Amino acid sequence: MRRKLVFVSIMLFAAVILSGCVGAVNWPSLAADEQTAYLANGQFVYALNSSDGTERWHYPLQADSKLTFYSTPVVTQEGLVIIGSSGINHSLIAVNPQKFPDTLPAPVGGVQRFFCSIGLAICPQPLEVEEWIFSEAKDSWVAGPLALDGKLFAPNADGNLYVLDLKDGRLLEKITLDGDSNRPNRLWAQPTTDGERVFVTSLDHSVYAIDIETHKIIWHEGLGGAIPGGVILASDGMLYAGSLSKQLERFDPATGAHEPVLDTKGWIWGTPVAEGDNLYFSDVDGYFYSYNTKEQKLNWEPVQPDSAITASPLAQSDNVLLATESGNVYAVDNTGKVVLWYDEPREGKAYTTPVSSDGHVLIAYLESDYFLLALNEEGRQAWTFPSQ
Repeated sequence: MRRKLVFVSIMLFAAVILSGCVGAVNWPSLAADEQTAYLANGQFVYALNSSDGTERWHYPLQADSKLTFYSTPVVTQEGLVIIGSSGINHSLIAVNPQKFPDTLPAPVGGVQRFFCSIGLAICPQPLEVEEWIFSEAKDSWVAGPLALDGKLFAPNADGNLYVLDLKDGRLLEKITLDGDSNRPNRLWAQPTTDGERVFVTSLDHSVYAIDIETHKIIWHEGLGGAIPGGVILASDGMLYAGSLSKQLERFDPATGAHEPVLDTKGWIWGTPVAEGDNLYFSDVDGYFYSYNTKEQKLNWEPVQPDSAITASPLAQSDNVLLATESGNVYAVDNTGKVVLWYDEPREGKAYTTPVSSDGHVLIAYLESDYFLLALNEEGRQAWTFPSQ
């Protein structure tokens, strides 16, 4: 049964967390605006037309063995695409899409590249599509940064939150989140803000609140387990976070006072999603939850579509979509009824949160013939990248 595929990779990642070893989650990351999808998948970050999956550009233009990309790309209001490397080179890079030519140059490789390097061949000048590069971090970029008021709040797996000037990448502040020295203090989730504070989670079981202006730590509170996902600000004005302690926890954003509000059946890996008074989230045992923050109770008993769920849900107007490790996509309505929305035929695995763009739902896959799948409003395949 496909749900039995499951837990090997999840358990490996858990072993990394619990042992304190250095490591990162190596599955694709995905972001999108109205017309463009951005897929970070190994050696490249791809920008694709959401309407048909055609490639606009990829970065770097030529594969670099020192660069590996799995952190979620972040598109700023200024049009920059911020990407971070999980490879040997721990760079955070601001790519300017306007600097890419209409036709990408052919890659130079092998013998030709060698002769170019020693001056025995003429090769095209490298294109400089970067607006800036920040290279002071000591570990992988697993999470995308938060762009806010001309700054980037960028969490790194080295346990530091780097505050950068968005315009030029200049370091404004390096905030070291000490936490518990007996646990791995790695930052794997994008920060959240309430307009006054930035909230950061850590694998050392901690949630931190940082003042946006002074960059000082306002409060630091611990949970019972590591927190791979981020916190979400709900409609009741409170913060919510899940952890590997199998609990959903509620925080006062001003003081950090917190309490568990719900026990779950499995570890909560992803960041909850807020939609009106409801919070949607899943656990790695494959259960999906709908929690009403106003009434402080579940809307219905948790449902289990098929296999582990690490991705956050995608809330739509009339349902919530779930991508499971099996590769299938399920639609859950407001009564908790589950319908198989897309049946993945190629045994691909889905760990990445789906996104919507230009009338399509986009799903990133591992162990499939394609990296990215676009589904139409009926859950039917519209295109794949690479195309099939």
